[in-house]
Amino acid sequence: MSPKSIAARWTQALSAHDLDAAVACFHPEYRDHAPARRGEIVEGRKSVRRNFERLFRDVADLRAELLSAVEDGDTVWMEWRMWGTRSDETPMEFVGVNIFTVEDDQFRWGRIYTELVRDAGGIQQQLERMTQNAANSGETPADPSA
Repeated sequence: MSPKSIAARWTQALSAHDLDAAVACFHPEYRDHAPARRGEIVEGRKSVRRNFERLFRDVADLRAELLSAVEDGDTVWMEWRMWGTRSDETPMEFVGVNIFTVEDDQFRWGRIYTELVRDAGGIQQQLERMTQNAANSGETPADPSA
């Protein structure tokens, strides 16, 4: 099975709320990290299962869509989105790019570049967040060597 096919199978399983099919897309020794969110690491299929169980429980109308995918050998770069309504009735939308390496027709390793959609206020506000003193912004300063 091609890496792009696995990405499509995974997003379809999420939309169908098929926990077993979604989890089956991940290798038992799966590991990922999110470089923009230090410390956010998922290790092992059991962790993947717990995460999706919570999503299915707390976002009952969860849907996922594969927007595009590019394959390079055993790697797939996928742009995707996930959305639904939280249990408190607020909307949730999650978008971004995941890079997965595939082994034995399962995601084995991932780099996750996704985030919750929010109103950011435009490019000027983004530039302010990028250039202002971190102590005044409430953000933890980034350590580029990390």
